[in-house]
Amino acid sequence: MKHWTDIQLPIPEWLEVWAARVPEIFPDKNQRMALAIDLARTNLQYGGGPFGAAVFNQHTGELIAPGVNWVVPGKSSLLHAEVMALALAEQTLGSYELGSHGAFELVTSVEPCCQCLGVLMWTGITSLVCGACAEDAEAVGFNEGPRSLNWVQELAQRGISVTREMMRPQSIMVLQSYAGEIYNCRTRT
Repeated sequence: MKHWTDIQLPIPEWLEVWAARVPEIFPDKNQRMALAIDLARTNLQYGGGPFGAAVFNQHTGELIAPGVNWVVPGKSSLLHAEVMALALAEQTLGSYELGSHGAFELVTSVEPCCQCLGVLMWTGITSLVCGACAEDAEAVGFNEGPRSLNWVQELAQRGISVTREMMRPQSIMVLQSYAGEIYNCRTRT
């Protein structure tokens, strides 16, 4: 039996290979979102959830850390894409307060659920860019939890700008691909 002090953030093995093939700089938001969607799509191939996220230096476009939904393979409900990307970014920069190191942007293939929304408020990011809407994730069976109807304004009050529905159709396609896989597995048994 593992001792709790031996436990580390489980990172998918494929993520290191994936990271070696992507550029370090993503100059515009569309390229950054395309990366988050690619993470989500690739993660599905390896048994993870249909969510991808990444933290970027907001001004230079440098990729600081990727993240994917690794809840089921990692055996932890904490392992959402946004949480993983933020935790890895904090470890990379050596601080729990990203804002003390510059302006950072979290790009996520789907709007954050209540857990991820709570986490990102405390990290010091200055920008959040979302692909699909929470309703899109709920439409394929995910429970996004209770979020304030004014979450965008609440983040703005904390100095976090929000861009929504960037490349939404492409993000929805990944969610629907996941839903199709679940349906196909259920009908085969």
